[in-house]
Amino acid sequence: MSKIIIVTTLYNAEQYISKCILSMKDQNYKDFTCYITDDISTDNSIEVLTKTIGIDKRFILYKNKAKAYQPGNYDYIIRNNKNIDDYDIVVELDGDDWFPDSNVLDRIKKVYEDKNIWIANGSFVYSDGRPGFAQAQTNFNNLRSSVFSASHIRTWRAGLWRKIIQRDLRDSDNIPWKVAGDLAFMYPMLEMAGEKRYKFMSDINYVYNEETPLNDHKVNMPLVNHICKTIRSMPAYNLIDTI
Repeated sequence: MSKIIIVTTLYNAEQYISKCILSMKDQNYKDFTCYITDDISTDNSIEVLTKTIGIDKRFILYKNKAKAYQPGNYDYIIRNNKNIDDYDIVVELDGDDWFPDSNVLDRIKKVYEDKNIWIANGSFVYSDGRPGFAQAQTNFNNLRSSVFSASHIRTWRAGLWRKIIQRDLRDSDNIPWKVAGDLAFMYPMLEMAGEKRYKFMSDINYVYNEETPLNDHKVNMPLVNHICKTIRSMPAYNLIDTI
């Protein structure tokens, strides 16, 4: 039976991490494991996090010794983790975001009852209530030329992630992409899965926190644009038959 694995990256989110964790604890579906990587926070995030987790053993914390950014953190958790099977369902939830209600994992689990589904995304709202931009993926023959809309909520089978070439998750200096890393892993996984193994979830399953000043587009939009252009220009992956 496929397990649900939640991956959470934490960086200076002391104001929001409790809401993030509590939204997981509030899920009606209780059988999950959450791996949290702290990407060298300099505030009180760890203290707030550990207090909120308490004795709940479903939450496993790793404290980075070097910045790994989003792609590096996820890769560290997923690629060689013997406790995660290829068909396990990975659910992404950033440390400053949260689930909107207690049925999110139930809805995701139902989608993945179909073993032919390898990846599923959508939908979200911003923390101020505005609708998000996540949309169903359609142009599978040329995803990298389309406006990127494979956004939250993002879920996939662990084995699909493991098919991504590790080098593609890093920049020319061999550092994990500092911003816009979601393109670096969503494009390959969507391309490998193809339309028949993809599902769009129309239910609102994610709240994206627009309040935090650390969002990529607020910190360094020129770098975001540069990296997006670079990732889009990389060769597309081929469709695969098995994970």
